[in-house]
Amino acid sequence: MPAIEQFGEGIFVHFDEAAIREWLKRDPTQRRDDELMTGYGHWCTRFSGHAPHYPGTAYVLLHSLSHMLMAEIALDCGYPASSLKERVYALSGPDGTPERCGILIYAATAGAQGTLGGLVGTAPRFAQILEGALERSMICSNDPICADHQPGNRSGDRATHGAACHGCLLIAETSCEMRNLFFDRNLLVPTMAMDGSSFFDLATR
Repeated sequence: MPAIEQFGEGIFVHFDEAAIREWLKRDPTQRRDDELMTGYGHWCTRFSGHAPHYPGTAYVLLHSLSHMLMAEIALDCGYPASSLKERVYALSGPDGTPERCGILIYAATAGAQGTLGGLVGTAPRFAQILEGALERSMICSNDPICADHQPGNRSGDRATHGAACHGCLLIAETSCEMRNLFFDRNLLVPTMAMDGSSFFDLATR
């Protein structure tokens, strides 16, 4: 197939698919999934039956974490956040459950950014970067409005989001593989909404 070759650097994060599958079975997660699907249904009305496919709740979790990590990595490695890009993998099996999950954050540009080793240099400090990203995602400058956002009550692209706004998860669209769609901080960590759907519990880390 047609392709281009890019030179750069990146880090790949692989997730425990069994843990994600168990999380998806929890009642609070399923309730949040229903709310996100309701918002997606409202959003689909814009496309006259040709809306993009819903990527699934596991993807929304990984996509939200990817954006938080890019913001945290940019602070740590010195690259501007707009020079970082993402590739989110939430591949499902025949039964629809996640089988392979991961996040690739990379920099590949024609200039010097992406070839200086700053991104790869964050790997030994990744545990601290992840912890910082998760702690930062607990509070948004637009809370409680952001945390309490219900996608089913919105129209336009806001219907594809849970707790997400330009104060926390939305980044430059050139860095996002989904044009800043499908996020929810509530799926990451406990927020002011306290709906119990978070995958990470910082109190037990």
